[in-house]
This record gives sequence, C-alpha cells and structure tokens, in this order.
Amino acid sequence: MKNSARIKVAWVCSLSNPIIRGRITTKASFCKKIVYRIIGKAINNTDSAIWNTNAIKELEQFEDVELHVICPVRGLKPDVQRVVINGVFYYFFREENSSIISYFIHQLFNRYDSEYRKNRRYISSFINEIKPDIIHVIGAENPHYALSVLDMPNEIPTMLQLQALLTSLVEETEKKEERKSFYYKGLVEQKIIRRSNYIGTSSALFSSYILQHIKPNATILSLPLAMVSEVSITDEPKQFDFVYFAVNIEKACEDALEAYIVAQRKRNNITLDIVGGYSKEFKSRLDERIKECRIGHLVTFEGLLPTHDDVIEHIRKARVALLPLKMDLVPNTVHEAMSNGIPVVTTITAGTPKLNRDRQSVLLSEQGDYESLSNNMLNVLEDNQLYDRLKQNAAITEKGRKSNKDVMLKWRDAYYACIDNYKSGEEIPDYLLFKENGPCK
Repeated sequence: MKNSARIKVAWVCSLSNPIIRGRITTKASFCKKIVYRIIGKAINNTDSAIWNTNAIKELEQFEDVELHVICPVRGLKPDVQRVVINGVFYYFFREENSSIISYFIHQLFNRYDSEYRKNRRYISSFINEIKPDIIHVIGAENPHYALSVLDMPNEIPTMLQLQALLTSLVEETEKKEERKSFYYKGLVEQKIIRRSNYIGTSSALFSSYILQHIKPNATILSLPLAMVSEVSITDEPKQFDFVYFAVNIEKACEDALEAYIVAQRKRNNITLDIVGGYSKEFKSRLDERIKECRIGHLVTFEGLLPTHDDVIEHIRKARVALLPLKMDLVPNTVHEAMSNGIPVVTTITAGTPKLNRDRQSVLLSEQGDYESLSNNMLNVLEDNQLYDRLKQNAAITEKGRKSNKDVMLKWRDAYYACIDNYKSGEEIPDYLLFKENGPCK
C-alpha cells in the first residue's frame, strides 16, 4: 500500500483532556459523588494519558490517516457517545464498573480476574462499525480495554502498544496488593501479546523479555510514545523545595516520602509538595508516617489537578523534582520536569541512565537507597552550580529528543508497513523494527 493511499486506523485507548470533556456528558449520582470523595477516586474531571492527546494533535494534520478513537469513560451517560473533533472520530462508551454497586462488586470479588466482557462487546461493536485497515491498542497494562485484543477480527492486523510491561515486574515488588495486581495484569499482557500481530515499544528491555519469555517469534516495532514537551526553563518564584507528582501518587510516593524524611533529618525545614490522585487508605498511611515524623507543617498535598497545564504550572513552583521510580522506562513526569527547568532526583532503571549518556541531566540513586536519594536532594538544593548545570543539561537533552510529529510520522509509516506485511507479506523496513541489539537505525 503506497503512502498516498488513505488508511483507516482504529485506536483503543484511554485519554481525557478539556476538549473531550467539553464534548461528552457524564452523570454521577449524589451518593456516588460522596462515595468517590470518601475513597479519593476521581470522576473523569482531570486530564489523563497526555501522550495520546499529543499524538492525536499530530495525526490531525495527516491527510492520509483517518483516525478513529475508541475509549471507555467512567460514568458516561448516555452509555454510548460519538463525536468528531478536528476530523478525528471518537467513540466513547460507559465503562462497565461505573455504578457504585458494580464498582464495589468488582473491587471485592473480581478485581484480579475480570474479563471485562461488557467493555469488550462495546469495543467489538465499534470495530465492526468502523472496519479499519489496522487496529492499534495503546496500553497493554490496562485490561479493562486491552483485553479487547482477544476479540479482534483475524482479517484486520492488530498492533499492541506497550506503555509498561508489568509481567516483568512481579518479582521486583514486595507489596502484596501490588504483586497481586502485577500478576493479574501480567497474565493479561501475556495473552494479548501472543494474540497481537505486532508489538510497539521504545524499550529494548521489553523487546528482549517478550522474545525470551512470551512470544519468541514476535514482530516488535521500535515505536515510542508522543511524550515530548515544549522546553521552557525560565525562572519563576519558588514556593516548595521539592515536588513529587504523578497522576496516581501510589506509584512511588512512599519512596519519595522516605527519602524526604532522611533529607529532612539532615537539613531542617525543607518542604515537599505532592501532586496527584490517591485513595483514602493510601493517604491515611502517608499521614500516619508524616505524623510520626512530626513534619505535617512541611508536607502538602494538592490532590489531582484538573488539567495537564494546571500540573505544569504548579510543579514549576518547586525547586527540585523528587521522582523515584519502579518501572524501567523514563516516565512522562521526568521528561516534564526536565523540560520545565526543574532539576530531577530519581532512581536507576533500565531507562534513566540514558538521560546522562551525553551529559549529566539528572541525579540517580539505586532504588530503595534513601540515603543516596537524600544526599542527591540536598546536593542539588545547596549547590547552585550543580543546580544550574542540571537545569541547562536537561533542557539540551530534551531538545534533542524527536518531536511528537517525528514520532507520529514513524507510527504512520508503521501502519502502512504492517498493513502491507499482513496482507501481502511485504517485509517491514528495518528502521521500524527492534533487532536483538536494539532498534535499527
């Protein structure tokens, strides 16, 4: 298929942004609002999966790609809503655990074995309606929509985009609930990876793990996410010494807090601001630890801010970003801090050392080494030359990344190549593929 031919691409993913929220309607009962407030759960009023929004903005400009986006929404009413925004066709459906009763049944009885049959029926119905040339499921670690891979028509090539690979992390976590979650989601990942025709990732570690442990004959494409942010390192007034931020702070906030406690013992009155969503149970655990250490006047919680712009505006009020990690890829939070002139203190994963490959752009410690993290925190806070060097180097590193347009041009090429490969056996160009020693150049 030549690139001059217009192709129809169906995405199955999650995302939320102000434009979408302004075009769809959700409804939550008074009781549901109260319960969600008690448990600390958001009701679709905040941005999520900003990389998908970034990608769509670029694909809107491509005349040879007709994009159809299928997305679950909690509390959607009516249950199915279709909208067209800037030439992109959106198909929203009500997530099956939206009601209070179904949510609690899910949490109590089938949280770690749900097949999400209702969600999958919606997705299958949309796919049959769209009749795309290729299907791209973005986010293998999200079973509430990723399990739809198992239902995709055999005549349509299916690409699975990895944002994480939880099956490789089961043995690395010591938390019981997290281990159960990773185990369940890991089994889902394995099933859908085996069913998918093509796998997209930017991680050589993921590629290697899949080929060794899940699907030896997998066709793996070197495809990153659209996570590049505009670089802006202008100075702004600072209100906090450190900030930890994530959509869900339960990812690694406890590690950030422990490192902060060690640093606080060495230098009194440093402050930590925490931005992101959390459950009531998790927040109570953090509050207990904060009370125990008598630092309640120094640690603040902002909760989940409504938009991505709100988050960026807020984190720029901090001098340093404290972002310990557990996953091996470099998350968007690290890139966003680097792009906004906020020096980063983080941990060593398979991805973060690459940030220092050409210049020192972040400060790294081993995971769980709170002493080393605290030393890095205080070093960057007290050493103005180090602070400025990290700030400038991070900006250079971020400017050197491929633009979101370049990333989407590669995705577009991959769509054409996979369609041709699936239909007629044409070889996929080397520059799109992961090889044993990493992605081809």
